[in-house]
Amino acid sequence: MTTDSSLQHLARLVGGEPRVAVTRLLTLVCEQLAMDLAFVTVRGDDGDSTVRLPTRRDGTPGVLGPEEVAAAAWCGRAAEHGPLLVQDAREELADAAPLTAAAWIVSYAGVPLVGEGGTVIGALCAVGHEPHTSLNTRDGDMLTGLAAVIAPLARGLDRQVAPSQQPPGLAAVAASVDGADDLERLSRPLIDALRGLTGLSSAYLTAIDLRAGVQEIRYAANGREDFEIPEGLVVPWEDTLCKRALDEGSPVTTDVPGVWGDNAAAQALGIQSYVSVPVSMSDGRVWGTLCAADSVAPDDVAAHLPTMRLFARLIAAEVEREAAVQQARAEADSDALTGCSSRRVAQPWLAAQVASLSPDEVVAVAFIDLDGFKGVNDTLGHAAGDAVLVQVGHRLRAAARPHDLVCRLGGDEFLVAVRVPRGTEDSILERVADATNFSMDWQGTPVEVRSSIGIAVSDGNDPAALVAAADARMYAHKSSR
Repeated sequence: MTTDSSLQHLARLVGGEPRVAVTRLLTLVCEQLAMDLAFVTVRGDDGDSTVRLPTRRDGTPGVLGPEEVAAAAWCGRAAEHGPLLVQDAREELADAAPLTAAAWIVSYAGVPLVGEGGTVIGALCAVGHEPHTSLNTRDGDMLTGLAAVIAPLARGLDRQVAPSQQPPGLAAVAASVDGADDLERLSRPLIDALRGLTGLSSAYLTAIDLRAGVQEIRYAANGREDFEIPEGLVVPWEDTLCKRALDEGSPVTTDVPGVWGDNAAAQALGIQSYVSVPVSMSDGRVWGTLCAADSVAPDDVAAHLPTMRLFARLIAAEVEREAAVQQARAEADSDALTGCSSRRVAQPWLAAQVASLSPDEVVAVAFIDLDGFKGVNDTLGHAAGDAVLVQVGHRLRAAARPHDLVCRLGGDEFLVAVRVPRGTEDSILERVADATNFSMDWQGTPVEVRSSIGIAVSDGNDPAALVAAADARMYAHKSSR
């Protein structure tokens, strides 16, 4: 697993604002542990902890209700007593029911976040919705190393720029969002401007996850300590003011207790006035809402609805832009025919794995070339050749573990790379050989698929040399046959 020295090197590479840096590191936690979601908990001055920046393995914001984590107190245990690794909470922890039932958390890993002077300031945690039978103490050591990197950044998550005392004009808003290259950099100036324009104490952007049935306060700007909409709050979508406003066609309400007095969240937050517009995608799907709220009822809030709708359209455009970029990257990273990773994925994957190896680990690479593949194309046609490639890709992915690399390099060449304990690398040859030597039928004609394979094991930090060595051994294997 990752060593402390390489983690310190990683920390130098991850720059920018604390939120951006921590999100990148949480993405790394998910990747390294093969978990679904990672987050930090940060203790406030009152001793209570809040969940911050839940992040999925692909780097996108996740959804995790703070109330479930607090109820089971797993993060509190990790913070107070050191690393807590749970492969299957249903079997290991008697108090697992609140999380396994309400928040789908089955596996868990958590370690303390230790600040200056050795003070515990929270916890670094990762969760999964399936059992994690390979979770071990080395994973705990890796997580502790990452916690040392994240801890200095954790306090910065709560630092906010003091809100402007004068409502900003649209020219100032345009200047503040000019050049914004992600959703957060675009949204935060708009939210702060919205708070000033409406005169309401709090403005915020929500994201809706209909599959999970929840709404998350993604970004918020608050102007008064006695009335705050908490950023990161996750609530059931069916019981939100936003859903009621959409369903009833009532974007502005200045008497929330009188109109929606049964809403528990509004009662708890003391909301008197509320205004909301949907953030809608070009296909009509509602991605989230742009809202403002207060415990008092200012005048003429409805006059700002056109501006809010403009802001919502800008946010929607950025959401779709980021989704398009992410889809384009995913397509570039995948081979359209076989579903394997594309060639461009191999070098970065190998470089990351080789750089973070422990002394008792190696990266093993298998270079595969199909024998007689041109003959299949020449005699049975390219459709038959494509069918062979699809079957090889399917069999290689089935033989690999979820975190192994399976690439189609081009033509009939494939690459499989694994990270394994030193001395166990020979097992890759057997798995790859079984996957690429088989018989299949093509429209009534039997096709015998055979392959030549070369194996190379990491000896140094040069991924290109590792692939070249495997390639050379593959050709030696082919020549010998």
